Amino acid sequence: MIDKYGRNINYLRISLTDRCNLRCIYCMPSDIEFRDEYINDTLSTGDYKFIIKSMANSGITKLRFTGGEPTLHPGLNDLIWFAKNECNINDIAITTNGLNLAKIASTLKANGLNKVNISIDSLKVYKYKSVTRGGDLTKVLNGINECLKEGIKVKINCVAIKGFNDDEILDFIELIRYNPIDVRFIELMPIGEGQKIYENGYINVHEMIESIDGLYPVPSEEDSPAKYYKFKGAKGRIGVITPLSCSFCKNCNRIRVTSNGKIKLCLHSKEEIDIRNYINKPLIFREVLKDIILGKPEKHNLVERQSSETTRKMYEIGG
Repeated sequence: MIDKYGRNINYLRISLTDRCNLRCIYCMPSDIEFRDEYINDTLSTGDYKFIIKSMANSGITKLRFTGGEPTLHPGLNDLIWFAKNECNINDIAITTNGLNLAKIASTLKANGLNKVNISIDSLKVYKYKSVTRGGDLTKVLNGINECLKEGIKVKINCVAIKGFNDDEILDFIELIRYNPIDVRFIELMPIGEGQKIYENGYINVHEMIESIDGLYPVPSEEDSPAKYYKFKGAKGRIGVITPLSCSFCKNCNRIRVTSNGKIKLCLHSKEEIDIRNYINKPLIFREVLKDIILGKPEKHNLVERQSSETTRKMYEIGG
């Protein structure tokens, strides 16, 4: 699918639920509660299959399941298998907090998962518990080990926050010396709960990495907003994702489907297109999707506004 700026839109991020088992300070308010049985009241597993199949037929070749926390969705394995075997999508990933990975990594791999992004904002147990409001870092690290054993590509996403984890940057970097993983530092964005800590917590991640001796830039073989670096002899890479200090909009190839059936063409735009009325209507959906893609904006305006236009919290968007 080609948008009006000539970008090939071939990457779908699809949120399965806005429920999460953590309450990270920049993502979800501490007082949010969900019904015990709640996962998704809007889209069924069958609805997701229709969306994935239709998107694949329209040119989507890369798929990422997000949340909330996607491993909470009982249909995750089924959807991964369906995407790979029924839709011929070979690049399938999840973004997760990692708490459940140790138990399910082998099953995810068997069904077709080949990549996982895990959010870790501190390597210190007490600080991780604080930023996540109760998370268990040991479970997450065990999940990483299981993914590596299964041959699942692992990327660690770390939101850099001044005064919280900027003293751990070198500790994170040490992880890549002996492990075939990518550690990616992400700029704190003024969106949702992040707006509350943005003024005092923002760090220019690009400048931070450029100041570290021994790192040198390397080309990326994939479509990614990250710029990558390595140390000589290291097994993994360091990445930086800088939506504020260095926008990557001109190469943006992604769209998002929220867990309540809306397409977001830009993470930071307030515009959302409801596609629920077109589910199970393949011919109409295909034509509507063409028009939707043509409406993808050229770029976000985070730099000008210093805040995101969207009124959603991060857990409602899928990152």
